[in-house]
Amino acid sequence: MGDSHACERVKSMSSARTARLGARATSTATTTIVPRARARFSSDAGERATREVGNDADASVAWKTVLFLPSVVAFALGTWQLDRRAEKVRAIESRIEAGERVVRAKDASVESGRAPERARTEVVGELELEKTARVGPRARVVRGVATSGSLIVTPVRLRAEGGRSGGWFGRRTGADGGRALLVRGWAPDAWTDASPSGGACVKTFGVARSSERRGTFTPENDPERDRWYWLDAAALAESRGLPRDVPLVHATREGGEDSQYPIRATREELMTFPVSPEKHMGYALTWFTLSGFTAALAAARMRRGRLVSGMI
Repeated sequence: MGDSHACERVKSMSSARTARLGARATSTATTTIVPRARARFSSDAGERATREVGNDADASVAWKTVLFLPSVVAFALGTWQLDRRAEKVRAIESRIEAGERVVRAKDASVESGRAPERARTEVVGELELEKTARVGPRARVVRGVATSGSLIVTPVRLRAEGGRSGGWFGRRTGADGGRALLVRGWAPDAWTDASPSGGACVKTFGVARSSERRGTFTPENDPERDRWYWLDAAALAESRGLPRDVPLVHATREGGEDSQYPIRATREELMTFPVSPEKHMGYALTWFTLSGFTAALAAARMRRGRLVSGMI
């Protein structure tokens, strides 16, 4: 019996030791797993926090861009107006300088480079009225009333140099002084030449001109239908059987009111632009003021947003 109790005691002690070793192993495994889980949780939380901070930064940059974009656009437009003003000032100075030069009518071709634009000249010759073209529509205030009309452009057979009285014109003497396109002036839609199929003598001062630039909303010219919406000297000359580089001269008057149609322009009118440098300066100041105002509004909105987020 004593041996039997001794065996049971040994088995009991062995079972207890095994249980203790198992519990210690389990405790060790649990102790190892928990820190790993905590580390993984901490890493995931850090990544989420980093992403949230990045998203907040991106949202802040986007919000600032939206707030200050109107101010930036207005400032850019103001700068562009200053550039346009500088261009107009240089162009006017160039026109004034060119206005001091005098060229012969047959050499007054700006397109070929033989004469500067706005150089002065004198046109003496015979109008080919049957080839007259109208360029328009062009509105003009006549006696306080806005009237629709057009520019009257007529080919001229220039008087040959050395021509005498009674034989001024190439058609009469056989001597041809060349050709030119003469912008005779503005006339209302209802006006026509007294003898549109004949000829007429002309003697007028004028300035050399180049073709106009077609506006964004201006239709294309239609030579086949003889519809001219903007002054294209080369195409107009070609449609009249003249060389494409024929001189284009704009008839001028010294001042005062023209008593008859077509109404010639003054030299001062041809030296300026529809939008003057002064107007460009006014536009620039308007844009800069708008830029400053919208920037102040954007800054106030951002300051208000910081205060609200700080209270939260």
